[in-house]
Amino acid sequence: MVRKISAVRGALLITGAGLLAAGCGGAAQPPAGTGGTAAASPAAGAANTGAASAAPGAGAASCTGGLTGTEPGVILVVCDGTAKAHVQAGPVTKDFVDGKCEAADGVWSMTDGVITQFGKYNGPPVDSLSVNNQASGRGTIQLSLAGKIYFVDNASLDLAHDMKSAHLQGQTTPESDAPGTTVTVDVAC
Repeated sequence: MVRKISAVRGALLITGAGLLAAGCGGAAQPPAGTGGTAAASPAAGAANTGAASAAPGAGAASCTGGLTGTEPGVILVVCDGTAKAHVQAGPVTKDFVDGKCEAADGVWSMTDGVITQFGKYNGPPVDSLSVNNQASGRGTIQLSLAGKIYFVDNASLDLAHDMKSAHLQGQTTPESDAPGTTVTVDVAC
């Protein structure tokens, strides 16, 4: 399946992945280029560094889908944190349990799972989640769940003052596998 999305949407996760890579409390390594997303969106100029965040924890097998982070098209593996998120996309729900929250200079994100590059990754489907705040006070949600890709721009965002919890909700964009689906995410960092 070929999906075209704007460079802005493709860059949304880079903010979150950049926070992870910048060492704002995480041990992730930066992707060599730009444009990877949790929801496997296309990326212009992104390169696979094979960098994983760190040795995955005990629950990592279900988080990583058996991937190590060195496979072509795998940009980042975040499966060793303590952040949790409950996600509902239409009738489908999932609890993510190995994520990482990052915050610096008013920018906040939470990521969990295997971040892949659209068109480069051809492995087994993996679930992943990335959410972040926007300067407008709204949020974005990028989700790969049960073989479907969901993008939510301009989601409502209730981010706690201490940035340790958040509630996001919005409708998926036309580029999503299920456009117009309500996606709700509750995060605990």
